[in-house]
Amino acid sequence: MRPACFAALATVWSRIPFRAVVVVVGLLFVVKEQYPFSNFPMYSKVDEEADIVYVTDQGDRAVPMDAVFRTGSGTAKKMYKKELTALARAGGRKLEEATGEERAAAGRAVLETLGERLRVKALPPGAVGLRLYRQTFRLENGALARLAPERLAERAVSNSTN
Repeated sequence: MRPACFAALATVWSRIPFRAVVVVVGLLFVVKEQYPFSNFPMYSKVDEEADIVYVTDQGDRAVPMDAVFRTGSGTAKKMYKKELTALARAGGRKLEEATGEERAAAGRAVLETLGERLRVKALPPGAVGLRLYRQTFRLENGALARLAPERLAERAVSNSTN
């Protein structure tokens, strides 16, 4: 190349704001998917369906999980998914293909585990039973649809528990 071309390129380069970003983007374009330059697809796509797991009393009034069980609904959901995955795999199915019976069995296991952590004094007055529900939300035609909650398990509350 001629020196005049270099001078022209230097002038153009000096006018580009955020030159370091341009260099990094160019490098990543060339490197692609090589460690440590990996992308994380779990954060790049939002599922069209989400669910939560929560506990109510016998009258279907939500129970404050942190106060009553010393854990939140996120942890309860992870426990439920772990139990359900194990049950579904034992039946030769994927998590999404779990039967109603398997979902109920996983729910009973989670409610039993939560019951071990139960602080009766933190329960709302009059609570004599607990129910574990799974609530699914789905994106349909650009709007959020709330499916009917699925009761997974139910148990009585013993007054002798912490």
